[in-house]
Amino acid sequence: MLGFEKEIEDFTKTVCETPIYLNFIEKKRILKMDENLWNQVGEYRKRKFDMQALLSGDEMFNRTEAFDKEYEWLLSDVRVSEFLDAELAVCRLLQKISTSLIMALDFE
Repeated sequence: MLGFEKEIEDFTKTVCETPIYLNFIEKKRILKMDENLWNQVGEYRKRKFDMQALLSGDEMFNRTEAFDKEYEWLLSDVRVSEFLDAELAVCRLLQKISTSLIMALDFE
């Protein structure tokens, strides 16, 4: 045991109560109401993640642009775009938390 599990639990609860996270949960709930659409978004997210993990620089930019055009029909659905925007906001929140923690530590 680390000795500060309670603090971690409290912080996790605080993050789960943020408007950013609550918005994400709501947008996900709305999107999951259409199982087919949810599955299509899942495939889009997986393919985009794989592409971003393998590519960099100009090649990633060019491929991402073409990829998004391929999925324009999906991304034009407001439920999808709102979910992806909410997901991105949660990712940025988690990045900020991670960066703040790393910066506060003497961790080189």
